[in-house]
Amino acid sequence: MSSKCPVSKEVKTFKKSSLKRTEVQEKNPLPTTQVIEDEKIAIDEKVQKEKLNEKVEEFKKECVLKKTVTKEKNPLPTTAVIEDEKIAIEEKVQKEKLNEKVEEFKKECVLKKTVTKEKNPLPTTAVIEDEKMAIEEKVQKEKLNEKVEEFKKECVLKKTVTKEKNPLPTKEVIEDEKIAIEEKAMKDPINSEVETFQAKSLRKTQTKEKNPLPTAKDIAEEKKAK
Repeated sequence: MSSKCPVSKEVKTFKKSSLKRTEVQEKNPLPTTQVIEDEKIAIDEKVQKEKLNEKVEEFKKECVLKKTVTKEKNPLPTTAVIEDEKIAIEEKVQKEKLNEKVEEFKKECVLKKTVTKEKNPLPTTAVIEDEKMAIEEKVQKEKLNEKVEEFKKECVLKKTVTKEKNPLPTKEVIEDEKIAIEEKAMKDPINSEVETFQAKSLRKTQTKEKNPLPTAKDIAEEKKAK
């Protein structure tokens, strides 16, 4: 019976090489002990919250509560306060050590009279101002140099013809101006005297011709005499 069963025959003749490898995926895995513990804790918390909520709902604030003002008697220090205290403690420790060394110090045995020489004096306000001005000038020059280097004259400059609007005077023009100034200087005092002259100071006079011109008759007589 078994030898004639078609299933057993197929099983015997089945080729394992035709099978493909597959990965088993567990669709509904059993929970681990950790998961079970977490669920228990969650259930306990839920039960406690429900009981608390019931008590809160049953609570009547009008019957029990009274208005109060909260007074913070011992507030916790902030991080800034803690840091300040640490710094203060460190400074105090350093000062105590320094004071101990100062008390132990014997100045009679160690100190000698010396003359202080100032090797690197602090700059005056004038020196500081000069340095500021020098730095500003240097910055401006550097900016200007950058602009000059970036400037492309081929793209911007155009050929132009210079027109002299205010030419320098020649030697002849200068000499003419000198002569005109001298003449004006000579005329100015004469004009001022004429303007200030009082005509009332003049007196009436009669003109006497001492060397009169000869008449035509006199000329003719002189010609005959020759």
